[in-house]
Amino acid sequence: MGHKAITKEAEALIGVETAPIRSEVEKHDIQKFAHAIAWPNKPNPLYYDEDHGKRSKYGSIIAPPSFVTSMKWLGPVVEMVNPTMGKYRVGMNGGNEYEMYKPIKPGDVLSGRGKLSSLKESARDDGGVMLILGFEGNFVNQKGEKVALARQTLLRIYGPDQVRKD
Repeated sequence: MGHKAITKEAEALIGVETAPIRSEVEKHDIQKFAHAIAWPNKPNPLYYDEDHGKRSKYGSIIAPPSFVTSMKWLGPVVEMVNPTMGKYRVGMNGGNEYEMYKPIKPGDVLSGRGKLSSLKESARDDGGVMLILGFEGNFVNQKGEKVALARQTLLRIYGPDQVRKD
C-alpha cells in the first residue's frame, strides 16, 4: 500500500532548509515572553529580574527554553510545504520540544533556519489518513555557536475524499 496523502513533491522537501531568519534579542522581549508563558504565575526570576540575572552564573537574564518560538521560524517552512500537499480537513499542533545548548541573552543576534524533518501517515478507520509532519528549527548566535534546536509536530487529518486511492 502506497502513500495516500504524502506527495513526492513533499518528500523531496525533507531536509531542505529555509533562508535564515535573523533577530536581535532584546531584554524587553525576553521579559515579556517570560511573563506570557508563566501567566497567571510569576516567571522564573532568571528570565525577567535583572538583579537576579546579574548575580547568576550567566551574568544577566536569559531567555526561557521556548523563546526561539517567538522568532516565527516555522511559518516559512510550512509555506514551503503546503503547496506540495493536498487540502486537509483538520490541522492541529502535535507537540513542541526544545534543546538548549547555550543560554540566549539580551544583545545576542540569533539566526534560525527551519526544515521539514519527517513525514509519516497513519490509516484511519474512515478511509482517510492522519499525516504527522515533523519540523526542526536550528538556531545559532552571532558567534556561530549552536544555541537551540526546536522541534514541532503538526497533525493533519485527511478525509477519505481527500486522499489518493490505491
